[in-house]
Amino acid sequence: MNLLHVSAGYPPFLGGAEVYAQTISERCVAEGHGVTFVATDAAEVEYYWNPHKHHSAPGRDSLHGVTVVRCRVSHLPLSPWSFYGFRRLATVFARLPGALPLLRWMARFMPGVPDLEATLEALPGPFDLVHGINIALEWPLLAAWRYARRHHRPFVATPFVHLGEHGSADVLINYVMPHQLEALRAADAVIVQTGIEGAALARLGVAEERIHRLGMGVALAQLQGGDAQRFRARHGLAHPLVTFLGVVTRDKGSFHLVRALEQLWAQGQAVHLAIAGPAVDEFKRFYAQLSTAARERTLLLGPVQGQDKLDLLAATDIFALPSRIDSFGIVYLEAWAHSKPVIGARAGGVPDVIADGDDGLLVDFGDVSGLAAAIQSLLADPARAQALGARGRAKVVARYTWDRLYGQLQQIYGRVTGASGCV
Repeated sequence: MNLLHVSAGYPPFLGGAEVYAQTISERCVAEGHGVTFVATDAAEVEYYWNPHKHHSAPGRDSLHGVTVVRCRVSHLPLSPWSFYGFRRLATVFARLPGALPLLRWMARFMPGVPDLEATLEALPGPFDLVHGINIALEWPLLAAWRYARRHHRPFVATPFVHLGEHGSADVLINYVMPHQLEALRAADAVIVQTGIEGAALARLGVAEERIHRLGMGVALAQLQGGDAQRFRARHGLAHPLVTFLGVVTRDKGSFHLVRALEQLWAQGQAVHLAIAGPAVDEFKRFYAQLSTAARERTLLLGPVQGQDKLDLLAATDIFALPSRIDSFGIVYLEAWAHSKPVIGARAGGVPDVIADGDDGLLVDFGDVSGLAAAIQSLLADPARAQALGARGRAKVVARYTWDRLYGQLQQIYGRVTGASGCV
C-alpha cells in the first residue's frame, strides 16, 4: 500500500502525537509499504505561534524509510499575541450558529501553513489511504481530509481530542469546533485513545461504528537498560525522586507539581523533583521566581532522550503527570515499563488509562494539596508504591505494546480500504 500521513509535527519534534505518528509510519515501512509523511517545520510547540522558537529546515527528507516533507509555518503579524487572540476568537465563533464557513477560513491560520495544500497536490501518489493526526493544530489534519475528499481516497483521523476536566469546556472547545467536527464526522475511521474520548465524540455526532479505540503503546525492549545509580550519582541525589516528563506547561500540571513538592519540603520531607521535557517560556519565568531552596531540590533537565531518559526513569521513585490535556499519556506507559507508580489527574482520557488505587493514583487537576498527599502516601508506603508499579507494568505487557496495537491498526486500514489488512 501507498500511505499518506499528515500531522502538524514530526520528530525531532517531541510529543505523544509525534511518537504515535513516527511509530505507525516506521512500522508500515518495515512491513513493505510506502509512507509519505507531510508535516510542518516546527521543532517545538511554541513555534506554531512564536517565530523566535526552534524550527527545522523545510523540504524533503528520508527518516528510517519514511519520506518526510516539511512545510513552512507562517506567523500572523504581532505573533504570538495575534495567534492567541485568533484562536480565542475561533472558540467564541464556534458557539454561534452559522459560523462554519468563517471557521473553515480561520482554520488555515491554526497554524498557518501556506504551502500545505499545494505540497499535498504535488505529491506523486496515488495513495491508497490518507491518515490525518492531531486536531489540536487542525489545519494539517483538515487539509489532509480535504485532499482525501478531492481524490476520493479513504480518510482516517486520529484526533487526540483533549477533553479537560469533567464539566468544563475550557479545553474541549479547542478540539470540537464545527469545522473540526465536520472532518471527524466525515472520516471513514476515527481512532481514539480511550473509551472516554470515543464516547465524547459519539455524543458530538461521530458515528459509533466508525470510532475505533486503539490507545498508545511502547516497545518494551527499547525501554530496558536504564541505570538508576548512574543518574543519581551524576546529579548527586540521596533521596527519593519524583519525576515529571512531558512538555512543561501549566495545563500539564507542572506548576501544581512544583507547588505540591514545596508543601512537602516545608513539612521536612526529603525528596527530589525532576522536571524533564521542553519548557515553555511561562514555566521558565515561574521557575526563575522560585526560592533558592526549591530550585536546589529541582532538576530542570530539558528534553531527555535515549539513554538519559532510560536512566531518569530507572532512578524515579514516583512518576507524576497531573495533566488536564492528555487524551492518553504515553509517558505513563514508559514509567510503568520501569515498574514505577504513577500519578495522574482526573481529566481527559487519563481515568481510562490509570485505574485509581490499583496501578496508580488520580487527583483532581489543580489540587495541589491533594497531589502532595498522594505523593506523600507513596513515599510513606514503598511496598504499596512497588505494587502499583508492578500492576502497571503487567497492564502494559497485556494491552499496550506496539506489536499488539499495530495489528489493530492494520485491521482498521484494511477495513476502510477494502483490503485484508495493511498488507
